[in-house]
Amino acid sequence: MRVTKGCARCRHRHARCVVPAGASSCSRCTRLGRQCHLQPRFHFKPVRHIWQQCEDAPSRFDLVWDEQQVWVGVSSPVTFVRETDDFRRETPEPDENDRGFELAYSAPDDSQLTLPELIESIPTEIPSNDSTSQEPSDVAAPSPREAYLIRSYIQKIAAVADICDPQSHFSTEVPRRALEEPMLLKALLALAARHDAILTNNDDCEASGFHGECLQLLIIALNQPEETYDDNLLITVVVLRFYEELERTTDRKCHLLGSNRLLNLMSRSASSGGLAEAVSWQFLRQAIYSSIAQYEPIQLDLRNYERSSVFHRDDDAALANAIIFFCARIVQLCCAVPGYAIDRKSWQRLADCVEEWHCNMPRSWQPLRYQPPNLSADQPFPELWIMSPPAVVGLQYYHASRIFLTLSDAPSQQMTDYEMSRARLIAEKTVASHLVMAIGLSLSNESVQNSYFIASHLLQRFGYCLRQPAEQQGALRFLSRVEKNLGWRTSWIGRELEQQWTERATLSS
Repeated sequence: MRVTKGCARCRHRHARCVVPAGASSCSRCTRLGRQCHLQPRFHFKPVRHIWQQCEDAPSRFDLVWDEQQVWVGVSSPVTFVRETDDFRRETPEPDENDRGFELAYSAPDDSQLTLPELIESIPTEIPSNDSTSQEPSDVAAPSPREAYLIRSYIQKIAAVADICDPQSHFSTEVPRRALEEPMLLKALLALAARHDAILTNNDDCEASGFHGECLQLLIIALNQPEETYDDNLLITVVVLRFYEELERTTDRKCHLLGSNRLLNLMSRSASSGGLAEAVSWQFLRQAIYSSIAQYEPIQLDLRNYERSSVFHRDDDAALANAIIFFCARIVQLCCAVPGYAIDRKSWQRLADCVEEWHCNMPRSWQPLRYQPPNLSADQPFPELWIMSPPAVVGLQYYHASRIFLTLSDAPSQQMTDYEMSRARLIAEKTVASHLVMAIGLSLSNESVQNSYFIASHLLQRFGYCLRQPAEQQGALRFLSRVEKNLGWRTSWIGRELEQQWTERATLSS
């Protein structure tokens, strides 16, 4: 038996249900002009099946009463009431395995609504960085296993998110808050447990358990009054997006969509400074990764980032974030239209911004050592020693920007068919040169773990442009290193690239 918190529709969508005093319909149903089915305070919920996450997929176990089931004896006036057909048809509460955390943090109904209506229970801005919940959370001391996972997160995962954050909020502030905020703690434990399972080649049932507990707390948090929201919610969903990216099979993108919606409405987070801004920039990189890998436009409102202080500073982290922002705008434009056909003025404006950024790079961003590729010696990638970790990532995003600008540069209408074919081959050669540089930056600066991600996604998207056998074999070795050292699933990328290279070689022969 459980206590319901509103009408059937609001409960189904995990939305906050407000019933004015004396009213027969909640505010949401009244606004949408729908029938409101208010439920009694107490309701018996049948459990007909359970889900158990093992290995790569959830398994469903149906619960059926055996004919020999033993029932306890009861005295009058207690009686048993059989469930009616109407009751059996009632929609059960959704869970993550059934519908992937439906609509990514719950839309109020199935109609076509604007973005503010889709998540009207989320505020338009977040409190300051020092904001905490109204009541302190009571979190028990971590168990030995939980302590190990927290330590593993700090040592093996947090540095990836802190690459362009001089204050290293993900390594310092996020673990501290996790000890005070149960929802964030469960998210952090889920991420660390899944990463540990991948590196040790074990199943991630433990991670799924932490993830399920986090979702329960997350749903409760989203149903609270708007004034109780703080940046802990934003941190949690970005950490959950990390967890989602480590999925063994497919990327469901539930937390990607939820994070998009939160950040679009919490407009101040990307320029508020401190932890909230660091989290917003981390998610921008996650959005770029997803857009590159899945051929989808970025859904973030990038205007929220234009007010950030990174455009008024000259430190390495700020310079790296600036080119990341330009890359996001380029990817957003290029992926929005099939065939990379974008407005010429927009293309030129972005190309000028990227070129100006590159010309104004400080001397410290130049390689301490540069060794060009040598295909005959089986050294397909250049060696570039870079002093600053943010500079490594910033240079990679520069090459990513150049790749998209190259492929979206519309050919002249006066070109002959041969000239267009020639231009396409030149473009692929240019793309391959930038891709080789991006991989070389990763291999030459192994301690900068974040650099492996953008290089892997670029290789997934544009690896077909590599024509030289030495480059192809070097790319496969690079992907194997990423999976072995970081736990990022990349072996499937290698298999797809081998098929693409074989097919292109066959067509060219």
